[in-house]
Amino acid sequence: MRHQVARVEKIRNYCVFAAVVFCLAGCEAPLNLSGVQQELKNPLHRYDQFQAIARHDQQVVVVGNSGVVLLSQDNGQSWGRQELPSRPALIDVSRCPNGQFVALDAARKLWLSDAGSAWRAQAIETAEAVMALTCDPQNRIWVVGGFSTILSSTDQGESWSEFSFGDDAQLTSVQFVDSTTGFAAGEFGMVLKTTDAGESWEPVASIPGEFYSQAAHFIDARRGWTVGLNGAILATSDGGESWQSQDSGVKIPLYGITGSGEALYAVGENGIVLRYGEGAWRPLPHDNNVLSYLRAASADNGHLLVAGGNG
Repeated sequence: MRHQVARVEKIRNYCVFAAVVFCLAGCEAPLNLSGVQQELKNPLHRYDQFQAIARHDQQVVVVGNSGVVLLSQDNGQSWGRQELPSRPALIDVSRCPNGQFVALDAARKLWLSDAGSAWRAQAIETAEAVMALTCDPQNRIWVVGGFSTILSSTDQGESWSEFSFGDDAQLTSVQFVDSTTGFAAGEFGMVLKTTDAGESWEPVASIPGEFYSQAAHFIDARRGWTVGLNGAILATSDGGESWQSQDSGVKIPLYGITGSGEALYAVGENGIVLRYGEGAWRPLPHDNNVLSYLRAASADNGHLLVAGGNG
């Protein structure tokens, strides 16, 4: 009898609980998703993680994680949004002299677009991780990555030539400053240089302290800068043969560097933007409360565009 009473009591308690839940559900106001829908209509979302920028005149392309591509035809005043199939992790983008945009997917794919809107994928034949890309003045595509690897394609990614220095170091940037001279930089202070349009690459003096270059920017065949952790900025005036430390005034990571003419800009954690002028780096004030990183930067004719985490 005691067991039957206990069982009846459990059933009664369950029924009471179910009735309360039912009543609460019936009284709950309908879920309002209008704010979510409005957010999805915006070209920029708070969860976007932008990685790189490419531009030409008024046309700008920004790429990021989850296959996000932003396109502006008016120098960043307005944007259109596209999310590529399979939502690839896009880590770099460049514009070729022939007007084509090329983007790099961390999953060893190249994405190509003639106008920045319709994109097609092309596999990159390598076993190494890919980190950065560029287009040279002859419209050849260059990709650098793990194990000090340099790849190039003359047919829009249909086939690739691959070369490695055999060092277990990641190359994180590649750039051509003219038709014959190019630089690649990366882990353990590694700096590579070509003076014959990429036919051969040779190491130049390593950046001191096994420096990990997050990004590098050369304005000509002799002058260049690289940025890294703890606010580190180093400069060369002899084509990478020697490097001198410059005081950034900050101790937070710097992830990107760009320039236009003699103007230089560096960006990094906590929304920091630095500008180089009169031989010194100084913070560039802005009114945006950026709680995440800035990684992508592009300067052109006095107009600076930056992008990073959290949209």
